[in-house]
Amino acid sequence: MNIFPYRVRFTKVGKMRFLSHHDLLRLFERALRRAGLPLRMTEGYNPHPILAFPTALGLGLESLDEVMEFELSSWVAPRTVQQQLGAQLPEGVAVTSAEAFSRQARSFVDFVEYEVLAPGQTEGIDERIRDFIARQEVEVERKSDKAVRRIEIRQYVMALEPEKDRLFLRIRVTDAGTAKPEEVLKAIGVEMRGDVRIKKTYTELGVR
Repeated sequence: MNIFPYRVRFTKVGKMRFLSHHDLLRLFERALRRAGLPLRMTEGYNPHPILAFPTALGLGLESLDEVMEFELSSWVAPRTVQQQLGAQLPEGVAVTSAEAFSRQARSFVDFVEYEVLAPGQTEGIDERIRDFIARQEVEVERKSDKAVRRIEIRQYVMALEPEKDRLFLRIRVTDAGTAKPEEVLKAIGVEMRGDVRIKKTYTELGVR
């Protein structure tokens, strides 16, 4: 059986930032079917396209650089994939690039970058950032439906820089975990008010 893996990068902005991971999965499944691409499907009674998102974006966060991977059963030029898939997506979700890659080269997310707009909250932020960077450990509480855990987030923060009312973060992603941008912001004294906007600007992929 011929298997041709593809990777697309896409944006998720505006009202689309409120799509859950599950809703985004269904949106792309429907778009891939409508695009008329020769999809490689799962087996069983309810086949669906084989696709995956290397990393999940938090609900309510905008992104200029999300990643999705899927498989086709025959070769299609990446430019054609970008055009045909992009034509089936709603406003707020747009394919920015498409590429073929080798199945033998397993990809993973190495780090992600965020831009944060925090109006009126960056006065004195330089000192708080220096204090954060200088610490060996910074623990936060992470709540889930089942429990509350304490997570050490300092190990994941690669860079943290202010610029006027904005902050720029680079956060490492590992098999053991990562830090959420909201956790880092709270740790440096930024209140998560309604006017605070977090946008993912870049996703760096590595190959194993």
